[in-house]
Parts: sequence; structure tokens; C-alpha cells
Amino acid sequence: MKIHTTQNLNSLAGAKSTNMLSSNEIRLNYSEKMRRQLLMDEPDSYESNVSFKGKNPVKDAKKIIKSIKKMVGDVAKTPQPESKKGDSILKSPLFDKILNVAEYETVVQASIAAVACGARALTINALPGDKENNAYASGHALASGIVGFMTAFALTAPFKAGSNYVMKVMKQNLSQKTLHRLYPHLDMATIGTDTARKPIKEWRDKLGNLFTDDIKNCAKLPEFKQLGDVSETTFSKILKVDVDWAAQKGKSFNDVVLKDGRSLYDAIDMSRLGFVVEEEGMNKAQILFKDIDKEYLANFIKDAKEANLKWGELDIASVFDSNGKVVDFRQWKDKAGKEWKLDLDEVFVSSPLETFDYRPRITGKKRLDNKENIYKFTTYQRNGVEDGLGTEITDEMLKAEARNEVHTKLLTWGPDLAFRIPIAISTVALIPWILKSTFNLEKAQKKEAAPKIDIKEPIAEEADKKEAAAVSFKGKAPNGEKANWFVKKFGELYGKPLIESENVANLSGKIADKTKKATQHMVTAGSFLTSGMYVQQTLNKKELDPEKRKTLAINQALCFFIPTIAAYTVDHLLNDWVKKREYRYSGLQDYKAEMAKIEGKSKAEIEKITGGLSNRLKGVRILAGLATFTLIYRYATPVLITPLANKIGDWVNGRNMAKKEADKAA
Repeated sequence: MKIHTTQNLNSLAGAKSTNMLSSNEIRLNYSEKMRRQLLMDEPDSYESNVSFKGKNPVKDAKKIIKSIKKMVGDVAKTPQPESKKGDSILKSPLFDKILNVAEYETVVQASIAAVACGARALTINALPGDKENNAYASGHALASGIVGFMTAFALTAPFKAGSNYVMKVMKQNLSQKTLHRLYPHLDMATIGTDTARKPIKEWRDKLGNLFTDDIKNCAKLPEFKQLGDVSETTFSKILKVDVDWAAQKGKSFNDVVLKDGRSLYDAIDMSRLGFVVEEEGMNKAQILFKDIDKEYLANFIKDAKEANLKWGELDIASVFDSNGKVVDFRQWKDKAGKEWKLDLDEVFVSSPLETFDYRPRITGKKRLDNKENIYKFTTYQRNGVEDGLGTEITDEMLKAEARNEVHTKLLTWGPDLAFRIPIAISTVALIPWILKSTFNLEKAQKKEAAPKIDIKEPIAEEADKKEAAAVSFKGKAPNGEKANWFVKKFGELYGKPLIESENVANLSGKIADKTKKATQHMVTAGSFLTSGMYVQQTLNKKELDPEKRKTLAINQALCFFIPTIAAYTVDHLLNDWVKKREYRYSGLQDYKAEMAKIEGKSKAEIEKITGGLSNRLKGVRILAGLATFTLIYRYATPVLITPLANKIGDWVNGRNMAKKEADKAA
């Protein structure tokens, strides 16, 4: 399992990020690139990032800081974060709302399918040919999208809503065994007894921090900038210094003097200062001085000493107090007990005013990823107190998160897959009747037309039952509002038993270990069921002669296999693009939260921005995957792929006929 983050791919100094996010990966753990080939075996796989598996992974490769002399130049008055194409969409409230309901995957797919069917109807009407047949085909496409959406809303959304009700309202009523499986970081002693559970807001994790069920929602920092690259506003608001920059132009930052006569070095606020460390075969690490891990610093000092760098003279004992916290850098000493002076050319600032690009907050501490057998930087949850580090995100927690995510997908898609065939059969019979009785549309009869697959039905019904009832089916919020009785019953009778089921949990864990694209596989499974049903019905049509039945069945089968291959191919090609959008969205949200803090907004207002962020990030991937597969199945297939399948089927049929004729002639 690759653990990914929500960071933007624009890494420091042009370094490429390998922090990729996907269904059972995500998101919120900062991935390092592992050792280059000189340190490890040959790469054994490539999936949008480089993954090296080595028999003896190296925990501590050589580390180095590059000092870049940068004199004071023209310091900008105000910050100018870089805007990028598409930011307006990612910032829009509508996009947030869509992401908030994206977990209702079946109805979301039905919504996309309805749009695709509308587009298909317009395309068919624009095509040359028999206008009567085109009108019928257009009506059929539109009706299938509408019927599919309605069935999704009615038959699948309640099950998802029931599952959500359990996780949001009934969570504290789950058994201790289930809670421990779902959240291995939860301190079970803080939840109360089975008969008298404490409110969730009083639960704590094993480190004593506030418990959060959003396991991968890690703390992040604005991407580091050198002092020479930030604005006066950052110096005054973030670093708390007032400088006449015009008077200091041409000086080293080590020699800058404030308006009050103090030196920049002595007055600068340390809380947002850090350094960027390059490490062999890995991404650059940006670490705040106040966060740095003691073991990491010890290894860095050792490497610096071997390279005859100034950092090699630092006495690590002077960096930490008796509680293990980093003291102000102006108190750091060298091995001889004298002042060890930090070079400001090696110092970076993490300012929310300067960038929309964010990266996970790390300390340099590493964990061994058991699945990939490589080391990765450890990240921390957002539950730190007073800007302190939150709870360390461990392999055990990440594994549980991946399993939990698949578990919820199974509960979402299970009813859809169970209803798929009966709904498809009833829809095939229902749509022609609707078109005839309501719009007086009938398919024109052709005298001797060769049977062609009508993918309007097979693939149409498959995608349409998906997820739009998200808002309507929200259960009672934790504030005590009365829950919808209907949703509550689904939670009690469907959600809770299956969430507590060890068998379903074990199956979810096995799926999570095998794939990162559970949503895409669920869509494919539904399409397979629908297409299989059409093939079976075709083969049993006694009114068609055997050759025509066979040809039509081949066409229908091809109209599953061809778009499926196309969908997985396009999904893979879009992988990096989607991840960049996800990282960018995450950075924009963190920027909003940081600015809200600076502006003195309340904790409740900030929580509106950061609350459920990792679920919204999952929504970016869900939307991309569903849109790719649904548009290919529901639009590209009938418009582009069906004619190709017909030609292949005709070729197969023609070859068989020629063979029979040759056999007769012989």
C-alpha cells in the first residue's frame, strides 16, 4: 500500500513528489521516494510513482543542506500566492457540496449517467439517418438515465444513509471489539462501558489527544520559502519583525537590522522557521525547527560532520530541553559550549500568506511501511494541542483506514449489485412502454436489418442507480436533532449488523490489500452483471435464428469488454492529473483555514473548513473514477464503441458463414 498525501506536486526547488493518494492509500501520509537503484534492487512496479522494493531498506541515507546565498533585494509589499488554472472551480462552494455527497457513490454514478444519457440523446439527434429511429433512440437514452437515477435514489441511497447513520450517530453504541478494529488508536478506557458510553467528544486516543475517526487527516504546512522570497507582510505578521527593507537592500539576511535597532537574527520569531534537507534517493524534507526529531537530527549532524559542514559542530544536547522539546535556536551551542550561530541563508519560512501549496507536517521521524518494505516519513493527525504535534499516524492505523474505506464501499454497492439484474430486466420492459404511452414513440421496424446491439439498455441501466440522495438521507446529527425514522431503521437493521460483522471486515481487509481502486471495480462488477444478463437474454431469444443470436451476443459482450479496457486505461492515464487536483484542493482548503486563524476566526468557523477534509479529498478521486467509467460506459460506448463492436461481430459472423459455405462446397 502506498501512503499518500494531499500535498501539491510542486515540490521544493523543483523536486518531484511521490506522495500519491488513492482509495485505500490516501492521502494523508507524506511518502518518500525510496532509494535509487544504486541503493536498492531494480524497480518492480510503476503506478504513477516510483516504487522500489529492497531486501534491506535503508532508514537513514546521507542528508545535506545546501546554503544558497541570497542578499536582500526588492522585497514585495504584499504576498502574491500563485494562482493556477482551475482554482476557481476548486474554491467554489458548489464543488465543496458535491464532494460532501460523493460518498453516495451509487447515486453519484446515476447522476453522471443521467447527464451522459442527456448528452447521448443530443448526439443521436444530431446524427444523420432515419429521424424517426433517431427520435426513438434519443428518447430511450433520456428515459434510461431518468429511470436509472430514480431507482438509485429509491433503492440504494437508503442503505448508504443507514450506514452513515451508524457511523455518525450510533458509533458510540458499537461494541468495543468493533471500535477497536475500526480505530486501533482509540484508548478504550476513555469510552466508558457498554451500558454507559461517554460522548464521543470526551474520547481520547492512546497518546491522550482528542480522538478523531478521520485517521489520515494529517496536519500540513505551507510549502517553505526562503527568506528572500517572501513579502513584507510575512515578515511583519508571521515572523513578527519590522524592517525598512529599502535601507537593508544588498545586505545578507544575517546582517539585517530592524527599525528598532535589533538584528533580524535576534528578533525573528522561530515558530514558523525550518530547514529543507536533501536525502539520497528521497524527496526533500521540509521540517520546522520546533518539530525536528532527535534521532533524525543526530543522523543529520553526523552526516554534516563527515562533510565538514557547520551543522556537524552542533551539540545536539543544547537543542532539546529536559522534556525533549526544541529550545530557541539562539540557545544552541557547539561541542565546545560556545554559541552555535544559525546561517539565515539556510533558513526557510512556512507562511500561509505566500502559497496555496501545502505539504504534510513532518519531523524527520520515519516508519517502515510493512506492505512496501520501505521507510516513509511519519505524519501526524490534526489533533495537536496549541499548535503542537498531533497523534502519530502508524502503519496499523493506515491499514485500518484502508479496510474501513472498503468496508463502507461494500455496504454502499452491495444493494446496487443485488438489485442490478432485476432492475435491468424491468427497465428493458418499462422504457419502451413509457416512450409509447407518454411520447408516442416507437422504434421503426426494419425489413431485414441485421441485429445490432443496443447498448442504450445494457450499459444504461448499469450506471444509473447510484447516488444523489445524500442530502435527503442524512440522519440525525450529533447535536441531538431528531433522526429520520426511515434512515434510523436502515441503520439499525442493515448498517450496524454489517459494520460489526467480522466476516465483512475480513473481506474488506483482503480487498484493501489487493487493490486501490475499489470504486472502479464496483462499477465494473455492476456493468458485468448487467451485460451478462443481456447476453443471456439474447442467447435465449428463440425468435432469432442461432447465427443472429450468436452475433448479437458477441456484440453485447464486446460492448462490456471494450469499454472496460478503455475505462481502466483512461483512469490510469488520468491518475496523476487527478492527484494534482486533489493536492491543489487540499492546499486551498488549508490556506483558508490558516487565514481564518490569522484573522482571529473562531474554532467553529475553522472547523467548517477543515472538518471532513479527508472525506472531501476522497470525493475528488471518487468523482474522477465514476465520471471516467460512467461516461465511457454510458456515452462513449453507444456513440463510438458499439459501431466498432458491430463490425467485429459482423466480421466473426461473416467468417463463420464463409467457413460453412466452404465446408458445404467441399
